[in-house]
Amino acid sequence: MKKIHLFPFLFISFLSCQKEENLISPEVDERLTFFFESFKREGSSRGQNINMEDIIGQIIDIETDGVLGRCNQLTSGEKHLMIDRLFWETATVTEKEFVIFHELGHCALNRRHLDATNKDGTCTSLMQSGNGSCKLIYNAQYRSKYLDELFSQ
Repeated sequence: MKKIHLFPFLFISFLSCQKEENLISPEVDERLTFFFESFKREGSSRGQNINMEDIIGQIIDIETDGVLGRCNQLTSGEKHLMIDRLFWETATVTEKEFVIFHELGHCALNRRHLDATNKDGTCTSLMQSGNGSCKLIYNAQYRSKYLDELFSQ
């Protein structure tokens, strides 16, 4: 995925006091766990029961220029979600959420890139490829719209 610029916004999320059944792999870096759990909650609130036990999540150095995250399917069937370390260290919470949710769209929902464009030139999907064919506006105003589309497939 190519680097994109996102509009910052205030993002506040409270964890539920009630512990949900853990369907997240123990092989997920603890810094990613919040986002994985948030992804599950957002999917659940839209009728999706998402099991992510087969997803390994790591923050690593991705050597490919412009790639912030990646999801690879391993021969064992496990999926390997990787987030670039430099991106992680400099990104806002909103930028982290966007990239992780995009990669989980590949890993957990088996979504492909979708570069469809609205009439105003904005991307119709969080699953856009980052090739610059549409303008992504992932902020508080548009977050629900993008998540509704992400979990609708």
